[in-house]
Amino acid sequence: MRKLRIGVYGGKFDPIHIGHLLCAEWTRERFELDKVLFVTSANPPHKKNGVLDARLRHEMVEAGIRPNCYFEACDIELNREGPSYMLDTIKELRERYGDKAELFLLLSSEYLEPDNAWRLDKWHGAEELFSLCTILCFPRAGTALAQIEDWSKQIAGADIRALACPSPPVSSSLIRERVSQGLSVWYMVPAEVWRIIRDRGHYADPNHPALRQSCTRFSLAKPRTWLSALRRGTRACLWR
Repeated sequence: MRKLRIGVYGGKFDPIHIGHLLCAEWTRERFELDKVLFVTSANPPHKKNGVLDARLRHEMVEAGIRPNCYFEACDIELNREGPSYMLDTIKELRERYGDKAELFLLLSSEYLEPDNAWRLDKWHGAEELFSLCTILCFPRAGTALAQIEDWSKQIAGADIRALACPSPPVSSSLIRERVSQGLSVWYMVPAEVWRIIRDRGHYADPNHPALRQSCTRFSLAKPRTWLSALRRGTRACLWR
């Protein structure tokens, strides 16, 4: 019987954006994964200064992945105390799925860079982690596939498989900065995520006169409503 092929994509997701989603989808398709678990990191050891509470970040993950039936939000690290080590997560998932599944860890190529203080082989329990899952690595912007393959050879004991996929010039830090300045983040995050950011005031700078876009659904079948809104200065989003 064929085993389930489950991808595990961990991150702060502060917030989740189209780069995360695009790389995960290309990886899923390229390696024929049955699903991808988006694991929100509660206490990442390498990024201790979070902006939002883990539960708030996970809410955006749930909203962002919902349209894709192959994606699943996983709160396994939110229910565990202490540092969020990927080894503990993989071991817990192995117990959950047993011998019915193979686990594949999705990873950005930055964690293979030789000068990265948090390179993959320096992770907590790296040797044991390598024995429990296969690493699927996608490129960070500007990193060639050949470079990823070369870096992979320098990490002993790990089964690393690289793929080429688009890497949009979008980052969570860029999104947070733009929101704090009242600038648009349309097309950087899914609409469902943007609504949460807007409605909850995530990343907003209370001292900045940020423009809060009011996106109201207007029907072209009711031009008077649409025109009156424009006269009032409301920013209208037209939906067919």
